[in-house]
Amino acid sequence: MTLSDIQITSLGLHHSAELYNAVEHNRISLERNLPWVKQVTCGDSAKQYIDARVNSGEPNSRWLAISVSGCFSGVCGVKYIDPVTSQCEVGYWLCEKARGQQVIPRVLNELIPWIKSQGAKTLEFHCLEDNIASIRNAEKVGAILQSTTPTTIDISDTTRKMCVYELKL
Repeated sequence: MTLSDIQITSLGLHHSAELYNAVEHNRISLERNLPWVKQVTCGDSAKQYIDARVNSGEPNSRWLAISVSGCFSGVCGVKYIDPVTSQCEVGYWLCEKARGQQVIPRVLNELIPWIKSQGAKTLEFHCLEDNIASIRNAEKVGAILQSTTPTTIDISDTTRKMCVYELKL
């Protein structure tokens, strides 16, 4: 796969059907780490998911649709860039078929210059302790584990810790 096989575009309501289908076909693997998955149950709830992100009101948030070889494959988002602390948090998810192909590190390498240009000095990744793929993606762009805390995310019956990885920009 080449970088040209990966397309990133602004996430919009026009992605709702593709997003719903992606979630529906990957529900089991996505539910393991993402609490919002159980709310995406139809096209309208996919629109709500998109609307909540693109209209979050958070400073400098930016949400992107990821397509691999022309097929909608996931989302990457700059959740916010705090103008006071210069901290930024990113989040992302991919369909199973797009995983293991370096998609997220490639997307992040394209996105990080924009994040820097918005004044961010620290990029944070919040990953559950057993989400090895997300942890590896953070490490591939140079992020280092800074802390772990119990999580209140309602996604399973197990108690897992949230790991915060930081990349100094």
